[in-house]
Amino acid sequence: MSNSLWGGGMYELAKKLFPICRSISGEGFRQSLKILDDVMGGGILQIHSIKSGTEIYDWVIPQEWQINDAYIITPDGEKICDFKKNNLHVLNYSEGIDDEISLDELQEHLYSIEDYPDAIPYVTSYYKKRWGFCIEHEKRINLKNGKYKVFIDAKHFDGVLNYADFIIPSTQNNKEEILISSYLCHPSMANNELSGPIVATFLAKWLLEQKQRKYNYRFVFIPETIGSIVYINKHLKHLQKYVKAGFALSCIGDDNAYSLVHSPYEDTLADKVALHTLKNKKNFKEFSFLYRGTDERQYCSPLVNLPVVAICRTKFGNYKEYHTSKDDLNLISQTSLKNSLKAMQEIIMNLEINEIYKLVTFCEPNLGKRNLYHNINVKVIQLPVAANFLAYCDGKNDVLDIADKLNLQAYELKDLIEKLKFHKLILNSNTLK
Repeated sequence: MSNSLWGGGMYELAKKLFPICRSISGEGFRQSLKILDDVMGGGILQIHSIKSGTEIYDWVIPQEWQINDAYIITPDGEKICDFKKNNLHVLNYSEGIDDEISLDELQEHLYSIEDYPDAIPYVTSYYKKRWGFCIEHEKRINLKNGKYKVFIDAKHFDGVLNYADFIIPSTQNNKEEILISSYLCHPSMANNELSGPIVATFLAKWLLEQKQRKYNYRFVFIPETIGSIVYINKHLKHLQKYVKAGFALSCIGDDNAYSLVHSPYEDTLADKVALHTLKNKKNFKEFSFLYRGTDERQYCSPLVNLPVVAICRTKFGNYKEYHTSKDDLNLISQTSLKNSLKAMQEIIMNLEINEIYKLVTFCEPNLGKRNLYHNINVKVIQLPVAANFLAYCDGKNDVLDIADKLNLQAYELKDLIEKLKFHKLILNSNTLK
C-alpha cells in the first residue's frame, strides 16, 4: 500500500475539505460529497435528496440553508466575527440580518466559552430559526458599549437535504452486509468532522482493491442525526435483514486513544470484533451505550435495533478542542489517520476470517505428518498454534473466540486455517448443518 494511501493522501484530503462551510444541507455538503467521490475514482457515490418539509418518523426535513457572508462592525469600525476568515463565527443555520444594534442586544446573540477563552465555539440551530455569532470569550468581554452593525447574508428556502451511499459487493454471492457510516455536516473542524468520512473513504478504496470479500460493504455519508434517520426510513427492512455488523466513525483522527462505544447490550458481532481488534491498542477505552453521541443513537434505537457501534480515537466530547475552532488541522496528522485506517482494516480482516469451525477427527490429529508440528520429541512441551487452535474447534467457538484465547488477532490465523482446511481437519459449521 502506497504512502499516499496510508497517510499523506488522507491528510491532503483533510486540507482540501477543511475550509468548506458545511451544514446538514446546502452546497457545502454537496461539494464535499463530490470531493470524496473524486478521491474514490468518480461515479462511485450515489447521491440522494429528500425535499424540505418531508415528514420522517417524528422529524421534519428542515429548509435548506445558504450563507454567503457575515460579520460584525464594532463602534470603532473594526470588522470582527468575519465568516470569511472562520466559518465557525456564524451560528450554523443562522437567519439573515442587516441591522445596527446596541451591545446589550448583541450580547443576546453571541456565543462563547468562558473556560476556553481563545476558542470559537461551534453552535447550531437547525430546528429553531434565530440569528447569532460565535466569538472567542476573551474578545467578547472586551467589547465596548455603542452601536454594532450586524450583517449575515443567509437565507432558508425550500430545497433538499442530501446524503450518499454505495455498496462494494461480495465476491462470494453473499447477501450479508457490513455497514460503515459517517457524517459530513460540520464546517471547519478536523477531527470531529473530517476524520470519519476521510478514513471511511480510504477504507473503501482499500476494499475495492481486495480480490476476495465475504461480505457486501455498505458505505453511508450523511448529515448527522437527521441523515441517519432518513437513511433508516428508506432502508429499514433491508438493513434489519442483512446488516451483520456496523460501525459509525467519528473523531478518528487524533493520536490520543482508541475508543469503542458499545451497542445497548454489548452483545453484537460489531461489539465483539471491535473489542477484539482494539482492546490492546494505545489507551484503549470502552464506553457503555449510555455515553453514545453520534449516529449509533439512531441505528441502535429500539425499533431499529441494528448491530452498530461507534469507533473513535478520543471519544466525541472527551477532548477539550471538541466543537471549537481548536479542532483544526493541527489536531490530526498523517500518522494518526494512517493508524485509524489500519485499525479499521484490521476490523474488516477479522470479520472476513471469522467463522465457526469444528474438528473432524476424534482425539488430536497427527499434525506431524502434515508438517504442522515437530516430529521429534523435545523436553519442553510447547504446543503449536495449530494444536491450540484445533483444541477449541468445537463447533461453538468462532475464530474471534479462539484468537482471544491465543492472544492473537483473528486475521493472523488466516494461513493456518487455510492449511487446516487443505488437510481436511476442520469444517465450517455451516457445512455440517
